[in-house]
Amino acid sequence: MVLVISQETFNNAVLENIEDLGLSPEDAVKDAILQFESQGVDLSSILKELPTYSESIKEHVVQLTELNKSKSDPKRVIEKLEAIKTECDKGIEYKVLIGKCGAYSVILDTLSNYNDDNVRMNCLKSLISLMSKQPDLLDDRGVEIIVSYLGKDTDIETKRLTLKWAKECCIMHELNRQKIFNAEILEKLKEFLNESTAILRETLAVCRALALDDDVRVEFGKAHEHSKIIANETLSTIIRLLSRFQQDEQLINDLMITLCVILVRAEFCKEVVDAGGLEIIRDVMQTFQSNEKINRQCFKLLKALAGHDECKIRIIKNQFAPVITTALDLNKGNVPTLSAGLGCVAALSLRSPENSKEFFETGIPEVIVNIMKMHPREKVIHKSASWTIRNMVSRNKSQSKAFLELGVEELLQTSLKNFKEIEYDIKAALRDLGCNVQLKEEWTGRGGALTTGFSKHED
Repeated sequence: MVLVISQETFNNAVLENIEDLGLSPEDAVKDAILQFESQGVDLSSILKELPTYSESIKEHVVQLTELNKSKSDPKRVIEKLEAIKTECDKGIEYKVLIGKCGAYSVILDTLSNYNDDNVRMNCLKSLISLMSKQPDLLDDRGVEIIVSYLGKDTDIETKRLTLKWAKECCIMHELNRQKIFNAEILEKLKEFLNESTAILRETLAVCRALALDDDVRVEFGKAHEHSKIIANETLSTIIRLLSRFQQDEQLINDLMITLCVILVRAEFCKEVVDAGGLEIIRDVMQTFQSNEKINRQCFKLLKALAGHDECKIRIIKNQFAPVITTALDLNKGNVPTLSAGLGCVAALSLRSPENSKEFFETGIPEVIVNIMKMHPREKVIHKSASWTIRNMVSRNKSQSKAFLELGVEELLQTSLKNFKEIEYDIKAALRDLGCNVQLKEEWTGRGGALTTGFSKHED
């Protein structure tokens, strides 16, 4: 169990080191850190500075409060907002301390008190910095402001910053996501899909954030439900945007990431394919052949579409096998892209000997083996390669010879020694290649306790 302490407890320990032990201020801080870390205390959210520095940070919030009360010159307010943002940008421990000092409420008060464009922009920037990785601060008042600032009468920059703020509020916080979604933000987001590219990118980011399932404090979230609703309301528009921006490196990447998130039902996959999405993806991959990031998202999107059996067939019929093989070969230095690409091939080859044959004819066995040789210590590569090999040869045994002639058995046996965590995946590939391998038979079917045996073949 992780132990936590308050900022006050840490500050008191530092003061005791100075007053009782006579340590210098710097040594007192270092000693306090060592004391707490040796006890297993998590200090990630603790400001590890002298207590006097902590007080100076608190003073920024106090001064902003006083400026609000006296309706001071906007320039002075902006200076104080910039000071708070500067402190927040230093790290999570600074954000936590400033948040505990009441900065969130004071900044919202500032938004209400000043009808000044520059003040508003600086308030939003400060909120983004304050609440990045600290979304717990959001309350109903904040949700109301987010929705109101996304109205038709708001300027573009305010909308853009508000969308960034909304996104930060959604990350790692299921309750915030539900509050913001229930405030009918989707109606605003649908309108913004036809806005300028700057607004469009932030809109797509909020759509993805609303569909996250990353809050470990919540057993069951609404990620799937949100994704389904977002897809129903925006999918046709996003597909049109794919065609419109297929030459725009940043936007095409954002659009494909968003599609991967919201394609949670088979009918959505079919809608993308029926609308000509495959032709666009193929053109994008050919245009950006050596772009690791874009190819990675294309691989992920194709894998998502392959979840629909009809789409899986149509992907290969659209001549994707040579395109995917070429992309893997050209990006073989980037591990995340290779992992996504191999996973894509595995998904397209699963229970599909016809698709496997198409890949085989592009010379992909040699590409796969070369990738494994280039990355001998990358577990994720060898796991994905094992899946791919298994799916390709399991219903096309004639392909095993080509893989074996390329030395894949030796590579897999070496992987078996290096990566015990993926033993099953590697052994399954060896088995379907026809190699001699021992597989555990966890259940013999004889009743009683589990027993372990060995077998050359396993279903």
